[in-house]
Amino acid sequence: MTGRLLRPRLGVVGGLGPLATADFYRKTIDAVPAENDADHISMAILSVPQIPDRSAAIREGSDRPLPWLLEAVEMLNSLNVEIIAIACNTAHHWYDALSADSRAEIVHIADAAIDELHRRYKGNRAAVMATRGTLRSGFYQKRLQEAGFTCRNPAAPTFQNAVDDAIRQVKLGNLEQAKDACASAFARCRDEGLEAVILACTELPIAAEDVVPEGMLVVDASRALALTCVQRLRNPDRMRNTA
Repeated sequence: MTGRLLRPRLGVVGGLGPLATADFYRKTIDAVPAENDADHISMAILSVPQIPDRSAAIREGSDRPLPWLLEAVEMLNSLNVEIIAIACNTAHHWYDALSADSRAEIVHIADAAIDELHRRYKGNRAAVMATRGTLRSGFYQKRLQEAGFTCRNPAAPTFQNAVDDAIRQVKLGNLEQAKDACASAFARCRDEGLEAVILACTELPIAAEDVVPEGMLVVDASRALALTCVQRLRNPDRMRNTA
């Protein structure tokens, strides 16, 4: 009886970090035009903060996080979820291996973000604020190019240093310091005439709250992922990459 009643439709690999996962959960709630509790998407959030540092592993050429991620995906599949979201951009470095091992479709966070960028932005250049591991992996740059965009980040080291600090301060729970660092990164983008930015780390939307410069188009990859998951589950026949 319990197994038939309690079936989560969305599985979430989370804890990377915990506050970012809470932010993703809130965004899935906000994405549903609910009139009561039962209108919301049933989901299972697997929070595993102990998964080894994804960015460090990529920069070191290591696959240390992969066995953990594979086990998390396997656990969510055992619950018979329909789709899986990974609330961490950098973990998508291992997307192909994880997808090959999963019955449920794993929604790619970069595809969700770039779909939103395509809908909202008529230019062809976008900055990607992300961990050094995500940038080293190159999956955002590759997908942006395939979609007709160029990834253009400020060259000055102060830009990436500010992004790194914003991410670190969110993980430490120092949100005011995180906002200051994020504002500094936005300022570097504005100095170089960049009008569109993808927040390609799930900590960054928390750091960006209230500090986005006026007139700058910002795509929150976490929000885009949440919206895509909700759209797929509420409209099962919807084709991928439709608005």
